[in-house]
Amino acid sequence: MNGGTAMTKVRICPACSDKVAAEDVFCEGCGSPLPAETATGAEAHPDSVPTAPQVSLAGALPPDAAAGGGRPGLAPAEGAPTAPQVSLNAAGGGSRARTRGPRNGTDPMATQPIRRGDVPALPVRSDDPEDIPDWPPPASGSNPVQPTNPRLCAWCPGRVSDGYCDTCGLLQPTGRDHVEVRAHSAAGVSDRGLRHRRNEDAMAVRVLGADDPHAPGTVCAVVCDGVSSSPRSDEASRITAETGATVLAEQLRGGADPREATGTAMVRAAEAVAAIAESPRSAPACTFVSAVVDPGTGAVTVGWVGDSRAYWLSGGPGASASALLTRDDSWSEAMVQMGALSREEAMRSANAHALIAWMGADSGEIDAHISTVTPTGPGAVVLCSDGLWNYYPEARDLADAVPEAGARPREAARTYVDLALRAGGKDNITVVVIPVAAGGPRA
Repeated sequence: MNGGTAMTKVRICPACSDKVAAEDVFCEGCGSPLPAETATGAEAHPDSVPTAPQVSLAGALPPDAAAGGGRPGLAPAEGAPTAPQVSLNAAGGGSRARTRGPRNGTDPMATQPIRRGDVPALPVRSDDPEDIPDWPPPASGSNPVQPTNPRLCAWCPGRVSDGYCDTCGLLQPTGRDHVEVRAHSAAGVSDRGLRHRRNEDAMAVRVLGADDPHAPGTVCAVVCDGVSSSPRSDEASRITAETGATVLAEQLRGGADPREATGTAMVRAAEAVAAIAESPRSAPACTFVSAVVDPGTGAVTVGWVGDSRAYWLSGGPGASASALLTRDDSWSEAMVQMGALSREEAMRSANAHALIAWMGADSGEIDAHISTVTPTGPGAVVLCSDGLWNYYPEARDLADAVPEAGARPREAARTYVDLALRAGGKDNITVVVIPVAAGGPRA
C-alpha cells in the first residue's frame, strides 16, 4: 500500500480453525502450514519474501582448521556418512515432509501450548460433581508450574483428563521438564526450554560393564526429538530412545558389531513408535540419533533419521578436527545436496526445517543412515536435538563454546543447555556428552 494505516487481516487455519494473521506461513495453534493465499491481490504472500538465513549465535569464528591447521582429519571408516545402510519399513502410506514449525520466524509451538484438538480421538473421562479447588494450585517441588494435584490444570481453573485440561484444552507439563542422566562414561541433560510448555525430547544412555566379553566399557546413547505437529510426540521420543538404547546394549552384549547393532536398534525403535499409533493419520513421530563409542578402539558408530545431530568435538591440537557426523533429513539439506539451491537460499525458505524422514507409523519406507569413524582423541562425541544446534550449528562453534567437553561431560552438557537457554531457548534442548580418551594408536 502507498501510505495510510496498515490493517491486520485475519484468516482461519483449515486444520484447527484458529484465527491466523494474513502474513503467517504456519498456524501458531497447531503448527500446520497455511495455504498460500493472500489477503488482497495487491499483497504478496510471505513465501515470496525472502527471510533472513539462520546464523550461528556463537559469534563469528574462523573457518575450521581441519584442512590446514595441523589437526588430523576425520573420515568415515566405511562409506559416506549419508549412505543408507538399513531400510526401516514403517506402517502407513508413502513418505512426505513433516512440518517441524518455522525456524526462520516465530515458532508456533513456542508461543502456544498444544491443545486437545491437535490430537484426534483422545478419550475423555467424564467429570465428577466434586467442586474444583481454588486456582492456581500449589506447585510441586522445584517445578513452578507442575501442580501437586495432577487432576488440576496448571494453566486455568480446570480439570485434567488424559494429560489435557477439559476447560482450556492445554497439554499439561510433566516431570520431564528438566532431566539429567549420569553414567560412568557419559552424561546428558534435557530441558523443555523457555518457550515450550512441555519437553518433547528424550534421551537414553547405556554403558556396558568393564567385564563384558564382547564390548567392555562401550557406551550406547540415543537422543530423540518429538515432532511437534504429531500427537503424543513426547511419548514417541521416550519410547524410541529407550527402545533404541536397550536394543543397542543387548545386541553388543550378544556379540554383534556396532554397525549391525545400530541397524537392528533403529528397526526395533521404528517398530516401537509405529506400534503406539492409533492410525497412520494419528501417528506419534520423532527424530532419532544414536552413538556407540568403543573405548578400546576409539571407533564411533552413529545412526540417524531426521535432524537430530551427532558431533565429534576435538579435545586438543593433536586430536581429529571437530566435525559434524550426521547430515539432516530436512528439505533444505535435500535442496543443497541436489544442487537446486545454495545453503543460504535453502535456509531462507519457509520449508527450511521441514523433515523428509522421521520415525513414526506415517513415515512410509525410509532409509536409516549409519556411519563409523575412528577419531584420534582426546575429544567428545555429542548427541543433541535442534534446540542446541539451531544456535551452534557448526562443530567448531560447539567445541569453542565448551573447551575440552570430554574432560567434564556432566558440566559440559549442563553448560550447553544453559547456552541454548541464554540464546533464546525457543525449543526443547537435549545434549548427551560422551568423552573419548586420548589413548594410543587407534585400530
